[in-house]
Amino acid sequence: MEAVFILLVIFGSITMWIRMKNQHRERMAEIEAAKYSRLALPQGAADPARAEQVDQRLAHLESIVCSVDFELNAKLNRLASRQLMMANPTRASSADPTSGDALTVEVSRPAAPSLGLNPGDRLAERFTVERVLGHGGMGSVFLARDEQLGESVAVKVIGGFALLDPAAAGRMRREVTTARRISHPNVVRIHDIGESGGVLFLSMEFVAGPSLLDMLSRYGRLPPRQIRELFGQICDGLEAAHAQGVIHRDLKPGNILTDEQQRVKIIDFGIARTTHAEGMTSTGVILGTPEYMAPEQVRGGIVDARTDVYALGAVLYHALCGRPPFSGATPIAVSLAQLNEPPTPPRRFVPDLDEEWEQIVLKALAKDPAHRFQSAKAMRDALPPV
Repeated sequence: MEAVFILLVIFGSITMWIRMKNQHRERMAEIEAAKYSRLALPQGAADPARAEQVDQRLAHLESIVCSVDFELNAKLNRLASRQLMMANPTRASSADPTSGDALTVEVSRPAAPSLGLNPGDRLAERFTVERVLGHGGMGSVFLARDEQLGESVAVKVIGGFALLDPAAAGRMRREVTTARRISHPNVVRIHDIGESGGVLFLSMEFVAGPSLLDMLSRYGRLPPRQIRELFGQICDGLEAAHAQGVIHRDLKPGNILTDEQQRVKIIDFGIARTTHAEGMTSTGVILGTPEYMAPEQVRGGIVDARTDVYALGAVLYHALCGRPPFSGATPIAVSLAQLNEPPTPPRRFVPDLDEEWEQIVLKALAKDPAHRFQSAKAMRDALPPV
């Protein structure tokens, strides 16, 4: 009788697991289908103020992932798409719903302002602005001439509404405090931090070469020999940071630069944290890029060096296959996949890829941190020889 009872419990558990898995697949399909749906909207001029306000709300909404209620996530995805189109019909109608871009809302968002700095302007009576290098969530990055050092530097500037947010200003100051502790050829050197004219700025080493993202955008994927050289250096830079108690938290192709000597430089510790810091996600905001975020980071849990190992595995997957391991119509969909779906084995996309590379990638992308490489050095040691 006891054996029959145990069999019934086991059978019931298996049945329930299969049912929940099927429900999850159906809801994920609903999320993916949302990007193909169009809402009939009256034609008319877009309201820039309203569009900007909705953009800011969506940015916050998409940074919060509910890992339990899949139905809620599907509803949030549909709401985000409709609200964005209602706020700016012109921009929505120009977007291609079948493009498959993993971050459609982010890509279509207008560029960040240049914070009033133009070529030739002087900042803090020390830096002469030459040109804009790029924009980010906290501000803009400029190429400038540091008159004190007598060399070109990159200046990251944060201002406007961000200065009113203590968390944003605090993250930037922590960026300097943590990054200055790292001295390694594969990590961008930080020079100084200051404030002038209502903006905070951070000066750092300027790297003239392309980013890994530039390379992947141009070539699709890279040959294993080149990947071995680049990723050995990335592992070295991360290991140096981890030795100082610093977790990058946002490692991605765009944060990996190369100089004229093909030497790797890891940048942007803007959302880095020390392993002893607390409270950075107390508001529920998850910091990072969904395509390269580890499951524990998506949940807002405790992160350590193995979180960066997961991100490095996702970047390695992208370099080998020409695509990140997970994609979706919105950041919410991508994050759900990170939590619940296994990555497609790389050799399905690249049949002639050496099996050793596939094993390294899949180990780095293990959902459980205990099953990954336990350090960047361990992952480097596992890379196949050139």
